[in-house]
Amino acid sequence: MISLDAVFPGAGNPHFFSEHLSEGLEPHSVTDVWLGWTNEPTHREDITGFLQAKIDALAAHASQLAEGIAFFEEELEKEAREAGVGAGVEHAEEFRRLELS
Repeated sequence: MISLDAVFPGAGNPHFFSEHLSEGLEPHSVTDVWLGWTNEPTHREDITGFLQAKIDALAAHASQLAEGIAFFEEELEKEAREAGVGAGVEHAEEFRRLELS
């Protein structure tokens, strides 16, 4: 995954993009990575009150939604409610959390 490539070996390594140091940017050490839409979630995050914002953000990518947003509206609501039951909240999102520290 490209996101994991961004975390290692680049993050926290002052030599990876050394030109950033002269721009006043310091390296950041990543302690954990959250992978969404996983078959083996290890963490549920409460997203109660934010589900519509998530759907609206996806809908803004109209060129990537040939069939429209209807499927995602229905499916994301269902997934968020199911994950919410496991977290004891109205809506949640599941992640596989990888601790790197």
